[in-house]
Amino acid sequence: MDSDQKVIVRLSSETVGVLRALVDNGEFRSLSDAVRSVLDGYASERLAQGVKPAPEHGDDALSIEDLTIDGSTLDSAVRSAARDYVRQRTNAGEHPWGM
Repeated sequence: MDSDQKVIVRLSSETVGVLRALVDNGEFRSLSDAVRSVLDGYASERLAQGVKPAPEHGDDALSIEDLTIDGSTLDSAVRSAARDYVRQRTNAGEHPWGM
């Protein structure tokens, strides 16, 4: 991971108690380290199972490639949509420009 990100997580008091016990037993330096380690371990297991991480774009922005089925560029997506529109209108027996 390129940089750490702050995430707020709500945990049950029982889960927090288990994590605090791990800190008290010396397995982790802090509660934050315990949470981070457990979540990193879970994420690593999921990656090993084939789960792909979401792309990082900053500010949760999506690119057009993320929104197209085949990862097309904006130009390709617009051309394809226009081509499909013209085909539909032509196949319906109407003039493709609505005249």
